[in-house]
Amino acid sequence: MAQNMDQSPYPPPVLAEALLPAFAPCPAFNGACRGVMRWNPSEGHVPRGVRGAIGTIEDVRLVLVCAEPGDPYAAESYAANAAPPEYLRSVCRTNWSHLEHPSDQFAHNIRRILDMAWPNTEFRDQMRKTWITNSVLCSAPVESGKLPGHVEQECINRYLKAQLALFRRARVVALGAKARDRLRRARIEFIPASAAAPPEGNKPKARESWRQAVAGLA
Repeated sequence: MAQNMDQSPYPPPVLAEALLPAFAPCPAFNGACRGVMRWNPSEGHVPRGVRGAIGTIEDVRLVLVCAEPGDPYAAESYAANAAPPEYLRSVCRTNWSHLEHPSDQFAHNIRRILDMAWPNTEFRDQMRKTWITNSVLCSAPVESGKLPGHVEQECINRYLKAQLALFRRARVVALGAKARDRLRRARIEFIPASAAAPPEGNKPKARESWRQAVAGLA
């Protein structure tokens, strides 16, 4: 597998290929997700949340699966008619930046999980060994709101399973009840842990669940 030599936030080619159809935009906007999920690049609503795997697929030892992206950051916006690779590159760059310089509790908690998994390791090397994604890639109609089951399954079948199939050496950790339940229904093997986002991510028991979920990786 070719090394991502420039060490940019863009994922390896085989992983990018699994994600690029989501930025075409995804065909499911004319099917299962019609009228439910949001595609509005100028307001930040494109598939989001993916970051990491900056080396090779074989380097990745940990996959963190969250629920779905929250509402975009205040200044988050994307070109209206970009090509899928540029959308993915922009999303990875934006998501990387928010994690490298945490500005909210979710990002701080993800950094805490990375430090638990890979203690005394530089952030970039932690992210070489980690892939972070969402079980549903697009924004929900209401942030943190419930999604129809057929929408969840559509995204898992199209994108999550394709991603996870690449990481055969990696430990898959579902962060939060929504990710846990979706992966369980899809019969994907995983380790459950508390969500990184508040309010669950603020609780002491969350930190212990993360510690147990990543124990032994280092």
